Amino acid sequence: MNNYFALMLVVFSFSTYVCADSLSEQDDYLKIKHEYVEADGELNNIYKEQIQEYKKEGAQFYGQSESKDIYLKKSQLAWIKMRDADCDYETYESRTGTAFSSIYQKCLLDKTNERIEYLRGNN
Repeated sequence: MNNYFALMLVVFSFSTYVCADSLSEQDDYLKIKHEYVEADGELNNIYKEQIQEYKKEGAQFYGQSESKDIYLKKSQLAWIKMRDADCDYETYESRTGTAFSSIYQKCLLDKTNERIEYLRGNN
């Protein structure tokens, strides 16, 4: 009977630890997800503003046959593919872990913040 009680105590303690750990992981994920949603919104605003600006300028502004917005669109589509491929690669080893979602979201957040800085610097 004492062994049964000891076993139940260990199981209960472990399940409390796992539950607490998963709550902490969930909190981390939600925080990172929120930051990513904000950064993604900021990136979309910057992108839309630049597209509108380039359309207003037109191709003649730069002495070109096509306006710069066409190239920004191409660049953004390529960046999205590269971001996703990079994050798949960078998080490969954690795919089966409990923190994968947070790690992947953090990668997306970091890449998005890098893109925001790039677009601001190249406008």
